[in-house]
Amino acid sequence: MKKTFLCSGIILLSSVMIGCSNEVLEPSEEQQGSNENVEPDQGGQLTEDGTKVFDLNVTETEWMLDDEMMTDAWTYNGTIPGQEIRVEEGDTVRLNVENELEVPTAVHLHGFPVPNEMDGVPGVTQNAIMPGEEFTYDYQADVPGTYWYHSHQDGATQVDKGLYGVFIVEPEDEDAFDVDEAIVIDEFSSMDMGEMNHGDMDGMEHENMSGMDEMEHGEMTMSDENMDGMSHTEMMNQMYNTLVINGQADTQIETIEVKEGDTAKLRFVNAGLFTQVVSIPEHSFRVTHYDGQAVNEPSEISETKFRIAPAERYDIEIDLDNPGAWGIQVFAEENQERLNTLIPLVYDGNEGQDLQTGDSSSSFLDITTYGEAKDIDLDDITKEFDMLLGTDDGGDTFTVNGKQFPDHEIYEVEEGDVVKVTIENDTDFDHPMHLHGEFFNVISKNGEPIQGSPVLKDTLNVRPDETYEIVFEANNPGNWMFHCHEFHHAEGGMIAEVQYMGFEPSFTPDPDIPNKPE
Repeated sequence: MKKTFLCSGIILLSSVMIGCSNEVLEPSEEQQGSNENVEPDQGGQLTEDGTKVFDLNVTETEWMLDDEMMTDAWTYNGTIPGQEIRVEEGDTVRLNVENELEVPTAVHLHGFPVPNEMDGVPGVTQNAIMPGEEFTYDYQADVPGTYWYHSHQDGATQVDKGLYGVFIVEPEDEDAFDVDEAIVIDEFSSMDMGEMNHGDMDGMEHENMSGMDEMEHGEMTMSDENMDGMSHTEMMNQMYNTLVINGQADTQIETIEVKEGDTAKLRFVNAGLFTQVVSIPEHSFRVTHYDGQAVNEPSEISETKFRIAPAERYDIEIDLDNPGAWGIQVFAEENQERLNTLIPLVYDGNEGQDLQTGDSSSSFLDITTYGEAKDIDLDDITKEFDMLLGTDDGGDTFTVNGKQFPDHEIYEVEEGDVVKVTIENDTDFDHPMHLHGEFFNVISKNGEPIQGSPVLKDTLNVRPDETYEIVFEANNPGNWMFHCHEFHHAEGGMIAEVQYMGFEPSFTPDPDIPNKPE
């Protein structure tokens, strides 16, 4: 949870994972209604050998979500999202990370195939970066696409408080777009799960919480006994009530300014906890990439929504041929009443007009049939595994094949293996399953082969009662997490690991460092 409070009336709210403070952080005059920090240069510093260097300071920041609501956030370089890092295919990239928080952290470059020692997973590929310490990550930007970076130390807390940013590798042979913007979706809570039990929630509306500032830390707790049967996941559905786009809520969401005939690429990134739905009104568009990887011959579609689960990315190219002031609708599929917003898409000359949303469609993009089929070059399967996603208690703890982290399922492979994993969801929740270190091909859904474009991803949302088969080639030696990217599900145990036989990590876990990789 985020520590969020309204600057008007100053309602103090605390973070569920961090606890609470009796101190009320009032915004300064300079901070009221705006964010003090501006986005840094995306280009980084260029060294003599051609390396692009980016410095990321991990700091605590008072961040304005809109004109009235401020959050006590954790940030990269003082912004939510953190500095957008854009490099070109072939660049050598270095991230210097300095931890100015009072807790350990680490940075994971999500989806991008890095060497194992650069994966940023405390206890698995490195020791966490302790307060006051630094760590340097080196990458070769040889796979273009839309990626993102985030903390992988206690992710349910640290990413939730703002530690995420976008990492884009631009292909060397692609023409520039007139408009090319990342749209990062996240959600915040203005309530404190850790201080409220189910009885205290009964009858309380999110619009009427004026007594929250009078609650003392420890006065109310969340436990099996006092939640009256409400699971942790169900409690989250009650608590989150503010959807943010690129760190801004509602009236402060930045307008996408366009001109008729422009070429436009929108890179949607879900950095939050809920599966979101995106609806683009009265325009044709093409979904060109899943998780940064190209869709083969994407067809033009309209009046079609698409789902984007936590950690997924969808690149969209829009035909800008319908002048006006439009509102791209974004809402959480399971929490639409509380989590919904509009992203302004406004043509030149239509500024100041009310946003139009067009007619809502019930049609959803189906990635198993979209685009044109194409043969993919896969060798014969050499290893097969099952991944059964379960829960023993309806949503407080989660398992892979009946096992919970740290006593988790381990899949052993050898370099050169062609690995098939059958993922089955036996729960009532979406599980966006993320494999570190490798892309995988989705080859079937519910027993039916993929009919459209090959689907190459690093994160796959497996919805209740769905079964997918995926295949990857084991060509990146290391120990790699394979986990649900709804961080509370990972924290609840839904973590597996792919281990290459004979691989020796380049670091030794320090027993004095509280590595928390989930």
